Amino acid sequence: MKKPNNHILVIFGASGDLTHRKLIPAVYDLFRQNLLPEKFAVLGAGRTEISDQKFRDKMKDGIKKYSNFKEDDANVIGDFLGHLSYIVIDTENKEHFKKLKNHLENLDSTLETGNNAIYYLSTPPALYGVIPTLLGEVGLNTSANGSWKKLIIEKPFGYDLDSAQALQKRISHYLTEEQIYRIDHYLGKETAQNILYF
Repeated sequence: MKKPNNHILVIFGASGDLTHRKLIPAVYDLFRQNLLPEKFAVLGAGRTEISDQKFRDKMKDGIKKYSNFKEDDANVIGDFLGHLSYIVIDTENKEHFKKLKNHLENLDSTLETGNNAIYYLSTPPALYGVIPTLLGEVGLNTSANGSWKKLIIEKPFGYDLDSAQALQKRISHYLTEEQIYRIDHYLGKETAQNILYF
């Protein structure tokens, strides 16, 4: 399988349970299967005031509990954790997004990630329109000179047709359809699969 381009994965709401139990263990599994690029970083972004080390410690706990490689040697896990860092950010404050932009530019220049980024919204749905707007307003949405930016949104994408269309309109003001990925993990649930089968 072809490895993706070098990039930075930014997880908004990174201090929450989803990142600890699902996202970081899954990214670690990719790392162990040699499916991540040569140069990558995972930047947790959240309101909770924690240090890089505290963030890594919490993610290590998640890997040890939920990864498919939970029995790995501490040195292997430590190698992965070295790619993780954390930034305190108010996800509704434009000035904080300017700080985020500077932080990403510094990471990019150090790691040579080609200005590529994935933004994962592990946040309450009320922020699904806010974060892409602020990313756009500070210029973190643009793909130029061969670089790319992607946005991942988990369910729910709106609560009904009107709210979904309003959210789509707001996000598409700053991102193209090719940049937006929508995930509904409930489609993998047994009940939903039975409904689809019938």
